[in-house]
Amino acid sequence: MKTLLRNAFFFLTFYINKYKKEENEPIYIFGKIIGTTWKINFINKNINKKILIEDIKKQLENDNQELSFWEKNSIISKFNNRKSTYPQKISKNLAKIILTALLIGKKTSNALDITIGTLVNIWGFGPQTPPTNIPNPQIIKNALSLTNLKYLKVTKKNKQYYLQKNKKNIIVDLSTLGEGFIADHLGELLQKKGIKNYTIAVGGAIITHTKNYIDKPKIIAIQKPTDKEIKAFITVKLYNHAISTSGTYRNYYYLKKKIVHLINPNTGNPINHNLVSVSVIAKSALEADAWDTGLMILGFDQAKKIAIKEKLAVCLIKEEKLNLFTWISPQFHIFLKKIF
Repeated sequence: MKTLLRNAFFFLTFYINKYKKEENEPIYIFGKIIGTTWKINFINKNINKKILIEDIKKQLENDNQELSFWEKNSIISKFNNRKSTYPQKISKNLAKIILTALLIGKKTSNALDITIGTLVNIWGFGPQTPPTNIPNPQIIKNALSLTNLKYLKVTKKNKQYYLQKNKKNIIVDLSTLGEGFIADHLGELLQKKGIKNYTIAVGGAIITHTKNYIDKPKIIAIQKPTDKEIKAFITVKLYNHAISTSGTYRNYYYLKKKIVHLINPNTGNPINHNLVSVSVIAKSALEADAWDTGLMILGFDQAKKIAIKEKLAVCLIKEEKLNLFTWISPQFHIFLKKIF
């Protein structure tokens, strides 16, 4: 489910398992956040866990304050609420996310489009509640006029980044990349703490790190694309890579028909095709998170073409007549462990 941190107030609950003092004893830290969850698994290197937890909490709060589509006072919300087209100062981290979105948006024929915020709100997947009726076509048409990556621009001057919109009512939604960025950012924090062996999961984005190839790879399971059972469908083994999965089987509601959270920026409507799950493996969770959304919106045939063209490590799962069919790119096959 693609959801960013939905509220400035964190209901953070931390659980640390009982541990021994041996150097290689694994430590588990879990965080619960409205809209999504995170989990860190790392090898104990005599880290002060209390300090580490406080540092994690502080970093998550800072990330939320920059990226959240739901937090009224976040940096991105302030940008959305501004009617001026004058450039606004942004951090290096925010610039990194937006530049990644612009690049992969272009490579997916704008299927990944972070200016889709107005449409997300109309369909009830933003701060607003879901509609009681299918949105009027004219309302969707009006929202489409505010949806296009060409309306956004990132510039840099004297080491300072700026974000500019060419239409004053553009609404940017970074939910499709937020989980990946936060996972990478937590990884950077652990690295600074001297933790070299870890797995981090934020929603559907996971990043792994091992000290060297002598260590065992991290075994990651891709869920069977259904909300009727939680079952591993494919497992992969990762060394210092990230994987992100997007699908249509969790975040949805019914309004005469199934309304999924992934909106096609070209039509203004939720996607309605047989591609039900996309998993992408990349060096960073941010990159994997961006690609899986763009490919998911495109549908099976176009996603497959782009995966081949860009030489991406991709697993596509489509559903036809209640049967699941899987296509795996050669680059993804390298990480494959077993298909159940």
